[in-house]
Amino acid sequence: MKPIELRKLKKQATNGTVQQGLSSIYRNQDGSLPDISHLEIQRKSRAKALLLSVVIFGVLAATAGWMIFVLFNPNYQFGAKSLEITVDSPQNIASGDEVLYTVTYHNKEKVILRNAELIFRYPDGFTFIEGQPAASNEFNTTWQLGDLNRGATGTITIRGKIIGEVGSLRTLNITSSFEPENFSSIFKETEIFNSQITSTILALVVVGPEKILPEKKATYTLKYKNTSQQDLTGLVIEVVYPQDFIFQEAQPAAYHNETDARNLNNQWRIENLSRNQEGEILISGGFPPGEQSRTAELKATIGFLDSNTNTVSIQQEQVVTTQIINSGLKLDLIINGANQDQPVNFGQRLTYSLSYKNIGQHELSDVALSLSIDSQIIDLDSLNDSLEGVLNGHIITWGPEQLKKLEQLKPLDEGTIDFSIQIKNPEDISLDVSSLSTSSTLSATIGKIDDIETPDLIIGGGDIINRVNTDIALKVEGRYFDEDNIAVGTGPLPPVVGEKTTFRIYWSVANSLHDVSAVVVTTKLPEGVSFDNKFLVRVGVLTYSQQTNTVEWSIDSISANKTFEDITAWFDVAVTPTKQQARRLLILTDQATLTATDDVTQSTITKTGKAVTSNLEDDPIGGGRGLVIDITE
Repeated sequence: MKPIELRKLKKQATNGTVQQGLSSIYRNQDGSLPDISHLEIQRKSRAKALLLSVVIFGVLAATAGWMIFVLFNPNYQFGAKSLEITVDSPQNIASGDEVLYTVTYHNKEKVILRNAELIFRYPDGFTFIEGQPAASNEFNTTWQLGDLNRGATGTITIRGKIIGEVGSLRTLNITSSFEPENFSSIFKETEIFNSQITSTILALVVVGPEKILPEKKATYTLKYKNTSQQDLTGLVIEVVYPQDFIFQEAQPAAYHNETDARNLNNQWRIENLSRNQEGEILISGGFPPGEQSRTAELKATIGFLDSNTNTVSIQQEQVVTTQIINSGLKLDLIINGANQDQPVNFGQRLTYSLSYKNIGQHELSDVALSLSIDSQIIDLDSLNDSLEGVLNGHIITWGPEQLKKLEQLKPLDEGTIDFSIQIKNPEDISLDVSSLSTSSTLSATIGKIDDIETPDLIIGGGDIINRVNTDIALKVEGRYFDEDNIAVGTGPLPPVVGEKTTFRIYWSVANSLHDVSAVVVTTKLPEGVSFDNKFLVRVGVLTYSQQTNTVEWSIDSISANKTFEDITAWFDVAVTPTKQQARRLLILTDQATLTATDDVTQSTITKTGKAVTSNLEDDPIGGGRGLVIDITE
């Protein structure tokens, strides 16, 4: 259709539309049209008329302007991007390094873009350094470009630093705003530029032992470096130790927060690190023994500390794995059937049993067992060892030459070494008796664990201390005459059937080495023998129980170095022999038993005294006349 015909159609449509509009305006309520053959004119205010005219004129002028713009630009449309923005910057960046954004803008419209402005929203972790030209606000986020003629271009360069974790994305957001010529509205467009942190300017290397034995010093070295050409500040190195790692020291010392009582010794703060500067941290400690070999991981990280949030942006993480080699050699020491401290007596033979077993996962080569017997009361000449271990001073050693099995112990291999040795008698010892004991310590050395040389490895097998009990003694005597040959007994001697005879029983206690306490001496009187209720004690208390027919002597304590003359007691017993006892010896008391507690060894000592008969072996005058006689008519 031709343009002239199109305008005619628009005019006709417009006239019809106007006619319908006027009818709707002037039609009465009943639908009829009013009589307009004559008009009644009402006068209105000139001011109101003038204001209305101005408004109508403004609307008509704006409409005319738009129609003229469209008339002279019949094919004009705004593009998808009126103000084109491009960003030139590497997509892969190094954390901590400087980054340069070159931002180019271009007015692609055919009209002037007035009051153009660029607003930047920087990536997380970005620190602004400078911009060319300078920003328009104090926050360095806004550049006011003014009016941009059609086709106008310009460039803004922004230099800064980005810090973030390696692998993370960083986004630069640029929003442009402008007013196209002949428009009163503000248009906004947004551009986004993404980059990724693929590396860091901080280097971290951690070195530690690949394999180590328990209870051996392990040293870890942390080397760090600023690989950039700029100075860095606010660095943090943190270490996560293996669970059972025992920290000893670090050079330099770790950072310690005074408000944190834990003192974890796992953080180092580096305030400044110049370009290409490097540093080193040495950490030493060890691992406790365990039943099996195991691996331990030490993890170290380096990063930048955000002082505002007190968070660390990790730049590098390094992990070093250490295998803790456990020998797996289990040792047990047993003396006289016990694997713990126990008291012994003078003259007693000590029977040793040394057991070994490889409970680990590794082969053990050139194993040697050693037993140290630290004692001055052991009679080395009494050593009874079928394997003929090597005796050097007070140490006995068994190796592959004595026991070929020790040349190589495979997992679960085991064995036992048995020998014995005797403690000297008191009369053979001229030492300070207050410190007599035997300390036995078992250990082993291993030449190799699998292919690892272990010349300094010593495996402990425990130790046992055998303290010598005090040499407490009980002496029991039966008499009719005392040492002065004075009769202390009554009645016939030898005893006569049907006649009462009394005898005196003497108890004496001697104590040589340690103080003892809770000393009790008891005996039971046989049937037919009675307590004569005549007694004397120098120390303690003596009692008789008629119900059990027993005599008991109790002493609270006895000091060391007491003789039989110092601790004594006696009591009398009476007996009237029967015909059935004729021509027999009478048993006056059963065996006497002494119990006491050694105050040093804390062991209970038990001694036994002999039974007393009417034969009176300890009475040189009355002895030998103990057979009961029966005098008949």
